[in-house]
Amino acid sequence: MSKGTSGKDDKSTGLNFIAAHFFSLPSQGNVYSLTPLIDAKGHARLLVASLQRKVYCLEYTNGRPCKREVPFTYIPAGAEIISVDAINRSVIQEDFIIGITIIKRDDGKDQQSQFFNIYSDWDLNSDSALDIVSQNCLPLHLDFVPYHLYHTQARSKNGWETVWLLSGSDCCIHLYCSDEESYQEVNNSELFPEFQYLSEIVLQIDVSYSADSKIRTSAVACETGTVQVFRVNVEPGPQVTASHTVSWDYPVASVKIFTINTTVPLPKFLKVHRKAEDITQEPGLTHVVVATTLESCYVYRDILGSRESYELPESDRYDSVSCCITCDIDQDGENEILIGTYEQKVIMYKQNAEDFHSWDIYHSIKVPCPILALTHCDVIGDGSLQLIVMTTTGIHIFQHNPWELAPVVLKRLEALADDRLFKLSS
Repeated sequence: MSKGTSGKDDKSTGLNFIAAHFFSLPSQGNVYSLTPLIDAKGHARLLVASLQRKVYCLEYTNGRPCKREVPFTYIPAGAEIISVDAINRSVIQEDFIIGITIIKRDDGKDQQSQFFNIYSDWDLNSDSALDIVSQNCLPLHLDFVPYHLYHTQARSKNGWETVWLLSGSDCCIHLYCSDEESYQEVNNSELFPEFQYLSEIVLQIDVSYSADSKIRTSAVACETGTVQVFRVNVEPGPQVTASHTVSWDYPVASVKIFTINTTVPLPKFLKVHRKAEDITQEPGLTHVVVATTLESCYVYRDILGSRESYELPESDRYDSVSCCITCDIDQDGENEILIGTYEQKVIMYKQNAEDFHSWDIYHSIKVPCPILALTHCDVIGDGSLQLIVMTTTGIHIFQHNPWELAPVVLKRLEALADDRLFKLSS
């Protein structure tokens, strides 16, 4: 496969992606069936589910790409996998919790049953934590058809914990919390009051916390074209303080909460030389990008404040939009917007440096098949992040040209070293 093509001259964008590898899949997945498994070092493996029951782990071992099937239990023959998500509970080792939702059709009957399977365990003596996890399943029966499976943090009586959010055909977002070594559904009104009175099927969920974790912004995209955004004060107890709703004529494929500026986590050896106030950042304005299936995509600046909206140019020209992410794709400290389309194209947008009110096409990549999902993580294990594109036939891995990435790394290392010397001398 060739390198990506750009809507502008490639030299002007500063992006030069290399097609590192393509993992073919025997059957198609969907917009919910790709999730990264990120270890304590920040390296990722990709967990990809096909609609025909099988789940694959895609990874790089000693610099070489590797694909293998993971034998998850309690996924019977003929079952259809709807969504997959994964959590690593540990900051020092692999301690994965993997959620898989399935639909099982009863043989000989015109009926079906739905399950939310939660896999978790860890064994120091195992060569592969993932293989152990896949054999330890807690199946939860569902009385609704599952859609988006999403994990986030929530502040409960026992402190912060990771919870599951699952949208369903009953127009509800279901909340699942851990109870010692088990999981159970709990009423969402106490931890997520913003999701209590939804009246439409939710296709996408996104949750973001301020730097001090005191304010939560939640967004949902619905099948009818409605997008709802909430601001919640987390302390002393979750309370909705603001909300805003926008409506479209067609379903919304994706909604993402983001800020313009982004930062790279500070290395541990520098944190010891800084005071707490030196590394605490003020939360920026909250922006939301809404990717509709058959209309133009829009960016909402300060959606719970000024509510200014800007259209992403040409976002309605490439058939249906299927997915959207925000990330610092060119590593300049500012987030860009990436949308994936069913017309086999990834389009990247960057905020205009001279006019905040416009977003320009920054780069584009053409792939051979319709796009289902995007993510941005370090699957190669070289310390940089790669663009992962899931299509109807497999997974494309795009990496930056290492020779162009090296000056960026050196510049950041010099800045960190100079900053450390200044802190030690003051």
